[in-house]
Amino acid sequence: MPTERRSLPDYARQHKGEWIVVEENKRAARFHNPDKQKILVIHADGGLITSGERADYIVAHSEIIDVIVELKGSDVTKAIHQIRATQPVWKRNALAGEKHAALVVRGHGVSPKASASMDRWKREFRKTFKMKLLIETRNRDYEFAEFLLPESLRD
Repeated sequence: MPTERRSLPDYARQHKGEWIVVEENKRAARFHNPDKQKILVIHADGGLITSGERADYIVAHSEIIDVIVELKGSDVTKAIHQIRATQPVWKRNALAGEKHAALVVRGHGVSPKASASMDRWKREFRKTFKMKLLIETRNRDYEFAEFLLPESLRD
């Protein structure tokens, strides 16, 4: 990971605080960084990717995992499409780490049909992309390690 700010593209910012926060439209995710490691926050929407579907952010902890984040009102299907579109672009980027995960923070309430779809998407992400997918209905704090797949599911 580049160590100097001027070596980063305009869509990337380096943070070293205890909490890394991404937020949009009353949705937020706070990532705990207790050792104050250098974390990259990538603006995927309009930065890394300027057209087509794309997620909002990527929060990249080079020693643990890169998390693709979509902060959404209610349309989880659209969020999944945005993450699917962002992941291969990020994977090819020189700043990308080896391990990736995805997070959708959405509005409250889950219908039974949506719940079944979410379970299917989680299985698909594990199997096809070797990524953990979390779908949350509230803003909350995260540890980077909670996005790691168990060893048995990585192969």
